[in-house]
Amino acid sequence: MLEITASMLIWGTLGMFVLWSKVSAIDLTFFRCLIGALSIGLYLLKSGRRISFNRSTLIISLAGIFAVANWLFLFKSFQLASITIGNMAYYLQPIILLLLGFMCKFERFSWRKVILILLACLGVALTIRLDSFAVPNMLLGVSCALFAAILYSLVTLMMRNIHADIFVIIFIQLLIGTLMTAPLASFSVPAPSSWWCLLIIGLVHTPLAYFLYYRGIKKASVTQIAVLSYLDPIVAIISDIMFFNQHLNGVQLFGISLTFLAGFMLIRLKLR
Repeated sequence: MLEITASMLIWGTLGMFVLWSKVSAIDLTFFRCLIGALSIGLYLLKSGRRISFNRSTLIISLAGIFAVANWLFLFKSFQLASITIGNMAYYLQPIILLLLGFMCKFERFSWRKVILILLACLGVALTIRLDSFAVPNMLLGVSCALFAAILYSLVTLMMRNIHADIFVIIFIQLLIGTLMTAPLASFSVPAPSSWWCLLIIGLVHTPLAYFLYYRGIKKASVTQIAVLSYLDPIVAIISDIMFFNQHLNGVQLFGISLTFLAGFMLIRLKLR
């Protein structure tokens, strides 16, 4: 589970680099895919690894489409709402993952889990605050985050049982992402101050983090993956408070605590 933990800590800092880059969501997704694909492609060439095409390649490709769409909607949610609000809406993802696990029979159904899931959802709702939807673009930002969460859950389930070279998997998905977003990208040259953000997102938050994540999910249960996923928003919220002067009131802090407590109780149920 160390790999998943490390990937979540890395992804927790993604939002601040997205905002610091001051690049549109579609251009950001394009550069993320392009930089990541070039770095992984060079590694594959140097190491002499080959890409084989089979049934797994089709699943990897479809998961890649979902993953790239997930990034696009997540980036947009950060820009429309905030890192904290976008992340808390996005991190209904572990709940969606568990529900899909119940439906696909990867996880045993239990009313205790359902109650904890509902408590986590309530916590997210308190964090977002219904009155915040009066703020322009807030509803759209939250909707983007929720849609990204659904896509991310599908990617996780699709990739759990894929036994292929992790670097090949990441390269295929980033190549698909580059081709998907290229027709929509503006190709405007980012400001010099934006390039270091793009490079960190393209190299650290993408090849490195996905290598750790895909390696880790093969060793963990759906419940463990779901709960460890909450490390991401914890880091994201801390970064939002430290670097973007995000202020949380008592209700929002209670909502965050409720969500994380419900997640902690879920993993305790799994470990018994």
